[in-house]
Amino acid sequence: MRNTRLLREWTALKALLLALTVAALVGCSGSDIDDDDGYDPGYRNYPQYKNLTIVLRVVDPQGNPIGGASVWVADHEDDTTTDRRLHPLAEGYPRKWQGWLANWTSDDYRVVINYPGDRDEFTIEAGRAGYWSAQTRVSIADYEPDEIFVRDVLVLPAKSTIYSAQTTEAGEAEAVAADENFERAPGHEPQITIGEE
Repeated sequence: MRNTRLLREWTALKALLLALTVAALVGCSGSDIDDDDGYDPGYRNYPQYKNLTIVLRVVDPQGNPIGGASVWVADHEDDTTTDRRLHPLAEGYPRKWQGWLANWTSDDYRVVINYPGDRDEFTIEAGRAGYWSAQTRVSIADYEPDEIFVRDVLVLPAKSTIYSAQTTEAGEAEAVAADENFERAPGHEPQITIGEE
């Protein structure tokens, strides 16, 4: 009788150990990583946000500015269209860019970096009725500074006939860090986040 009782206790103990092992294996097979965007709450210094100031020169093939063109940043249509005149960049922009001519600027955007080694890539596109659209690619990595300026020239060829085809490919936008003494003006903090938070 005593052997039977010990056998039952031993069997119960083995079953309990097996159940704990299975629970540990199944319970630990998941992770804290959010599968949608790769954000891992285990990284103390993440997510990080990189503020962008985007500067465009949207022109026709002869270099004439195209006013009223819509601009899409990461598939988000911006509220502001391009100006019909080019304006030189002045103070507040990187020193090496001052004097560069642009007809669209925005400081409404930021990218989110979710973990070490993360990189956000997106496109900026401009288009207007009667013209083919043009786009540029932007790539921002985790090691870049918190304030970044992005610029490019987008050339919109006219749609000459109903049979003409668009042949331009997306270029790569130039991105540089803000000057050392740069301070974003109060009230000009980015409102639109690119990437999954």
